[in-house]
Amino acid sequence: MPDNPTAGAGIDVLTDVLVSLRLRAWLYSRTEITPPWRFDFTPSPDSTFHIIGSGGGHLMVPDAAQENGVASVPVAAGDVVVFPYGDAHTICDDPGSPLIQQVSLEYEPSREHQIFPFGSGGSATVMLCGAFRLDHEHHRPLLLSLPRLIHIPAAYGHASPDFGDIVALIATESAAPRPGAQAVLRRLTEILFIQVIRGWLEHQPQQAHGWLRALADPTIGRALGLIHQDPERRWNVNELAGAVSLSRSTFSARFTDLVGEPPIRYLTRWRMQYATRLLASGQEVAVIARQLGYDSEVAFRKAFAREIGTPPGRYRATIPNRPATTLSRV
Repeated sequence: MPDNPTAGAGIDVLTDVLVSLRLRAWLYSRTEITPPWRFDFTPSPDSTFHIIGSGGGHLMVPDAAQENGVASVPVAAGDVVVFPYGDAHTICDDPGSPLIQQVSLEYEPSREHQIFPFGSGGSATVMLCGAFRLDHEHHRPLLLSLPRLIHIPAAYGHASPDFGDIVALIATESAAPRPGAQAVLRRLTEILFIQVIRGWLEHQPQQAHGWLRALADPTIGRALGLIHQDPERRWNVNELAGAVSLSRSTFSARFTDLVGEPPIRYLTRWRMQYATRLLASGQEVAVIARQLGYDSEVAFRKAFAREIGTPPGRYRATIPNRPATTLSRV
């Protein structure tokens, strides 16, 4: 534990939270279709996504501000669309086109992606559809800070080669079955989620709210960095406030306003989330309790069960065998 409370405050908090979410992704389909066409996507418990590989159309989403209750967003080749909350929506070549199929996008890793050819003439649109699953339900500050819809236009892929390359690779790998294709697609789509979040933050920061807005705040963002760098430290409000040069009352009020909960409540919740990662790595409960600063294993077990909803041992038994995408803690 560092003596200087501000040491290491430059930790990449976004990476830390992405690691905690144990992201998993799955490609449902690659659809190649000629006009006229329309697909209605039902609400999903998972985050859902679409990649427009070629062609284009219209994304139709509910919007009470519109006269007909629906907003139409043009989508074109290279665009990526994500619904963090799995909201219902429609994608079509024209708002007046007939319904082809109603689709449910729900994470189903045992199912390989399907290639659906529709139509026989005209200019085809290629659309890839899938879902993201975030395993941890108890600590989702990132997801809760996102808008209902994220639309990353193709122009961003041109400006950011890394993003464009990922989109192109997914389109290529989905086109024809090859050895290992499903494993490659899962990894690529997991990386796509991270790239979408980064792209959205870089190009649409004014839409950020909640935890993401707090992360961008010079003082509260630094306090979050301290908490994530040293979750085992016995932080108190006075120490955190002093580390970012604010009074106790100002710091506490600003932290609560931006993050949505008081500093110590956030710290406790993050400690338990960090504990789930340690459990997944195979560490013993007694070791984790000491590492997170608890005086006894019993106290840690009670805190874990209160926050996560199940005892540490039972939680460990639910951890999937296949590791989700992880990023090195920096």
